[in-house]
Amino acid sequence: MKNNKLLVTLLSLVLIYAIVGFVAIPKILKPKLENIINENINQTATIEKIEFNPFLLKASLKGLKIEDKGVTTLSLDEATIDFAMLKSLDEKHINFKNFLLVNPYINIIQYEDESLNLQKILKQKDENSKEEPTEKSSSIAFQFSKTVIKNAKIEFTKLIKNNKPYKLQVDKFNYTFYDMGTFRNNLASHSLHMIINKNTKLAIKGGFRLTPFEMYGNVNLTDLKPTELIGYKQDLLNFNLDKKATINLDFGYQVNTAKSLKIEVNHANLKINNIALDEKSGRLFSFENFSINNLDLKYPENQLNIEAISLNGVNTHIKKDKKENFNFNNLINSKELSSSNEETKTTTKPWNIDLNEFALTNSNLSFKDDSNSFNAELKNIALILKKLNLKGENITLKELALKVKKTDLNDSSNNINVKNIDLNASENSFIDSVVLINKLSLNKPDLLLVDNKNNRKIDAKDIKIVVNKILNSNGNTKIEKVEFLEPFVSLKDENNKTDVLAKNIDVLVNKIEYKDNTLKIDNSLVNKPYFAITLGKQNPKEVTKNEEKKEAKSEEKSNGNFQFDVGPLKIKEMRMTFQDKNLPIPFRTNITKLNGEFSKLNSNSSEPTELSLEGEVDKYGYTKITGTLDVNDIKLLTDTNIIFKNIAIKNFTPYSGKFVGREIDSGKLNLDLKYNIKKSNLDAQNSVIISDIKLGKNVESPDAVNLPLEFAIALLEDSNGVIDIDLPIKGNVDDPQFSVAPIVWKAFTNLIIKAVTAPFSLLASLFGVDEEKLKGIDFEYGKSDIIVSEKEALDTIAKILEKKPKLAINIEPIYNTINDKKALQNRKIELKVENEMKKVSKGDEYKIVLERLYNALKEKNDIEEVKKEFTKEDKDKKTYFDNEDYVAYLKDFLASKEEVTEEELVSLSKIRVEEIKNYLLTIKKIPKESLNFKELSTSNNEKEKWTQFKITLSTR
Repeated sequence: MKNNKLLVTLLSLVLIYAIVGFVAIPKILKPKLENIINENINQTATIEKIEFNPFLLKASLKGLKIEDKGVTTLSLDEATIDFAMLKSLDEKHINFKNFLLVNPYINIIQYEDESLNLQKILKQKDENSKEEPTEKSSSIAFQFSKTVIKNAKIEFTKLIKNNKPYKLQVDKFNYTFYDMGTFRNNLASHSLHMIINKNTKLAIKGGFRLTPFEMYGNVNLTDLKPTELIGYKQDLLNFNLDKKATINLDFGYQVNTAKSLKIEVNHANLKINNIALDEKSGRLFSFENFSINNLDLKYPENQLNIEAISLNGVNTHIKKDKKENFNFNNLINSKELSSSNEETKTTTKPWNIDLNEFALTNSNLSFKDDSNSFNAELKNIALILKKLNLKGENITLKELALKVKKTDLNDSSNNINVKNIDLNASENSFIDSVVLINKLSLNKPDLLLVDNKNNRKIDAKDIKIVVNKILNSNGNTKIEKVEFLEPFVSLKDENNKTDVLAKNIDVLVNKIEYKDNTLKIDNSLVNKPYFAITLGKQNPKEVTKNEEKKEAKSEEKSNGNFQFDVGPLKIKEMRMTFQDKNLPIPFRTNITKLNGEFSKLNSNSSEPTELSLEGEVDKYGYTKITGTLDVNDIKLLTDTNIIFKNIAIKNFTPYSGKFVGREIDSGKLNLDLKYNIKKSNLDAQNSVIISDIKLGKNVESPDAVNLPLEFAIALLEDSNGVIDIDLPIKGNVDDPQFSVAPIVWKAFTNLIIKAVTAPFSLLASLFGVDEEKLKGIDFEYGKSDIIVSEKEALDTIAKILEKKPKLAINIEPIYNTINDKKALQNRKIELKVENEMKKVSKGDEYKIVLERLYNALKEKNDIEEVKKEFTKEDKDKKTYFDNEDYVAYLKDFLASKEEVTEEELVSLSKIRVEEIKNYLLTIKKIPKESLNFKELSTSNNEKEKWTQFKITLSTR
């Protein structure tokens, strides 16, 4: 019976406990809890119901909602907590088996003053009220076995003045973690999943504990839309992002604060796609995708390892206006930018960054500078970096490869276009201010440079440059070797109509060092280069115009402190072609197999540099250049010798055609040019030897000098067909008007002009005779025999014709109508007198004969009257007869009455001609073709002392 009562009592207590727990407590607690909440907030809170299981100690709150004027701020469908009493008692800690939040909702609103609605949800406490100090209690051990936030939703709205509000939504927020608390301090595992604005998914799985704080896990972010985030600060941004842009991120992490802060990020992968940044003038920047693969980070070890970084499809459009403002200057609005001049210096362990590969591909760069009228555009850029390590300020890089399909650089005067840039660098390091590049190569890009101002164009193709071991340390640069391999370079100067071509150039430069403004090169080799220079045809008016524009400019020499020590330069198998189309007949010549060497060039040494070059000109020609020069000042000392041998002078027909109006059919040219400069004074000896030259047909040229070239050649050539000319030149090279080439040409031209205008002067100097003796042959009046003095002139002429076989002498026969006639008349009267004197036996035979002949004349004065004219008085007034003058008068009078016909004078001239012919052709044996006689002429000059046959020169 007692047992039944006890059982009834226990059942009653259990029933009462159940009624209180299931019914009373929820009924009492619900309004109380609502009142407490409403008393402390500025909004209205309602609770749908509260449930409590007194046996399981499990409590649930359902239908919690906090509203402000009908707008829900917070809501919760269910909050359940399950207290594990037995476990709490057994293990002496507070243990919750489960904690569940179902469909929590938070509505966050940021107002225009940047305040939040959640900040205003709680009522402010009375400032006069004082909180009683609470005693510090010891920490309570607790444990949540399982915590679940199920299907949470967060809405964020930012109100923007005069604009649409910005909204962000987090939906399907599910978070579960296990064993969180301070009792066992185990790592609590957790997982989080949410959706941001319908498309973005975030998932976090891992674990953590609170004391000491430690966490680990994996994060996965999918399809994050940057445009949905930057709208939060849209009022500060002056750009827009493409809505297609997405971000994907996944990584593992570990954080440990047991002894010190340790952070690890493992296998991080980041992908950003379709970024396009637009500002008001257009698109500024975009890329198709950016990715970081397999990133590992350790802190405080400061170690960062990255498997690969790739950036693809980058396009930049940078602009600079005339006020020098860039288009990216105002991307972000900032009314006040505060900056501090104080720098906080912290000493931290340097980061060690290892990047296995970086790749920039399929990218373009555009830059437009309106302030300087400059544009730059790079298309299809590809940059590859391999094995990059950064440790503090030290950098090592295994390999660098840069490729640019097309590069255009333009300003108001110049255009530069480069195609197919291919640059590679390997084994690179930048350690402790020491830069090392083991190998740098540029592989056959094409370069086009157009100088619009000067109307010039440079076109370079197949440029291959290899540089080995570049080392730079504290301003000291060393290069082991530089190679230029077979580039093609073309220069076109439209103003001067000049083309320069260089190809197949193989240049090797060994051991270069630059230190303290001093350049050192061990040695250099230029192997098998080819150069071609072409002078195009110009409009003569344009040439004159260009020459008129030229002004003499004095160059100021700047010594500076630059010094050099350049080792020997060897040239092997060089070929050159020179063309001049600015001639009536285009000119072309080739120099091949040019070999030689320059000795050391040292700016600190007084030893002159020696040079030696030799090669072939055209088919059988030879050239050699030797000499010395002072590299510090060639005006101080230059001594060179240039030899051209067996050059086919026919190749110079274009120049002979232009300047003297004749082609050259054949001949050989030898030049021996010696130039010596000491202290700016030039002493040059130019030896020009031309052999067997033969002229061709005439050439029309406005620049040609009208000269009898055959005659000049005949004058200058010797019996072997050789013209040997010495042209000495002196001058001061500091004179701005001084130029060697014009002076040489002027000297040569003057020599030709002098030869053809004063040939006897040239011949007289060559044969050592008096010039006047070569100009004519003198005869006594009335006589035909060659006097002794004239034989010297004829002998010299014979020698000249022997030495100058192409020359001919032209003799002009002549007689004096007065003096030669008188001489013949005197000759006739003398013969009569001589014959009549034989008939007189006594007395003055000569006088007697003259008086007889006088008296025999019909027309005469009486002889007695004549005698009276010769009766004279002396100083003593004594009369005497002047017999001498009387006899002379009779002879002259009788001679004047003698008849001399023109035929007799002509005959006299012919006899003289025969005398000259006999002497030159028979005695001196000159070729008949070398002697010419002109037509007979006359003279009536009584004052002439001789009858002179004048001599001129011509070609045979």
